[in-house]
Amino acid sequence: MKKLDRKGFTLIELLAVIVILAIIMVIAVPQILNVIENSRSSAWKSNVKMIADGIELGKATSDFSTEKFDINKVCTAASDTSINSNLAKVADISSDDTEVTCAGAGSAIVTVITMQCVYLLGNGNEYTGFKWFALIISILFFVSILITCVNIKEKSTVNVESVSVKQMFKALVQNDQAVAVVVTIVLINASVYITSNLVIYFFKYDFGGADWYNGYTLFNTFGGAVQILSMMVLFPLLRKFMNTMKIFYVSFAMAITGYIVLLILVFTSMSSVFVLFIPAFFIFAANGMLLVLTTIFLANTVDYGELKNNRRDESVIFSMQTFVVKLASGVAALVVSICLSLSHLSSNTDADAAVTTGGSVAGLRMTMTVIPIIGLIIALIYFHKKYILTDKKMEEITKGIKERRN
Repeated sequence: MKKLDRKGFTLIELLAVIVILAIIMVIAVPQILNVIENSRSSAWKSNVKMIADGIELGKATSDFSTEKFDINKVCTAASDTSINSNLAKVADISSDDTEVTCAGAGSAIVTVITMQCVYLLGNGNEYTGFKWFALIISILFFVSILITCVNIKEKSTVNVESVSVKQMFKALVQNDQAVAVVVTIVLINASVYITSNLVIYFFKYDFGGADWYNGYTLFNTFGGAVQILSMMVLFPLLRKFMNTMKIFYVSFAMAITGYIVLLILVFTSMSSVFVLFIPAFFIFAANGMLLVLTTIFLANTVDYGELKNNRRDESVIFSMQTFVVKLASGVAALVVSICLSLSHLSSNTDADAAVTTGGSVAGLRMTMTVIPIIGLIIALIYFHKKYILTDKKMEEITKGIKERRN
């Protein structure tokens, strides 16, 4: 592949970054400002629904022919655990979607600024730059956590039993649909993380030339923007025309297509980072929507578990998501380290280390494209065979739960 010998960003690249950031601001800011209003509306609707359910249950427990309507029974019914569990589920999904979106935004920001900050802090020496950058990030992390702990005054109003690791895995094993979603999440995230972890070495050893970090920054700026916008804009847009299952399969098709295009491009003489935006769009957009969809599917397994095991495990099921994402990250890190070792590539990204052979570069290219394709195909096949909670099935489960509660 042709090496690029450039000094800093070109005017076109700078304009592209500015345009991308402007698009994010134009679309994201109104969305963020609407969150408060939407949350108020959702809270109002939930309260009305809870009161309505309470009245219905109150009617069922009051004999209007022999006694007056007992408001105490209505209040008792309205505070029934089964009703509150539905509200808790809505809150869990909303909170988890927000967490995923914010985590994606944070990850994109760090990825974009890392190499620029490293070169700035180290005056061109990456070892020194990474040392100071890591120290700054550690201090910011500590300060932000300290501020959070000091300012959060919320007190628990209910007694919540702490869940042990044993109980967590027991609840997971007893819910076969939760297992299906968890395994799918691991395979999807491991596949994507393998590529994201190797991209920096791809730009250093194979593509970017002396100032490779400029292309790397530009690529990640575009990818991060696409991922965030796909979660906030593309997914809601597709949801108007398709159900979640169809969007899920479309997302897989987009991701696999993107990886195939990327595989073809890395073995050509392509020399412009903008050409890499084509596969990047498909991969990052698909990943953003898959993050949202797997959260929705995980929420569906809570109702399924209640019907099957007569027990709701919201906290257990949703806590597994963070765990499996970290597990996927660990698996990807292992694959990346093996790739670097077998390809005889140094994890040091200094200019003196950028001496590679054709076989090393080929191994890097294959690992960051072929292995993720295989992982995504396995995830798709496994999910298709194991996951049964379609919209129709969820309607049946919801009906069954209501009948059991009544």
